[in-house]
Amino acid sequence: MAGSPNEDSEGSRITYVKGDLFACPKTDSLAHCISEDCRMGAGIAVHFKKKFGGVQELLNQRLDVVLIVCNGKMYLR
Repeated sequence: MAGSPNEDSEGSRITYVKGDLFACPKTDSLAHCISEDCRMGAGIAVHFKKKFGGVQELLNQRLDVVLIVCNGKMYLR
């Protein structure tokens, strides 16, 4: 994956990377906001659901939101 850094006037840095998001290093964290019904039926949400699962666990907890994936591990809150 190759990235091209862009820096704004305040010194913040964003790097645009092309490649497979799910092939990122284990030291990177992935997060994706989902709706309360946990449907995850379109777009990148489908890929998160297939890779990490845990949807029924979220539904059983009747939470507003929260699936956290960090260093390849899934955390429910």
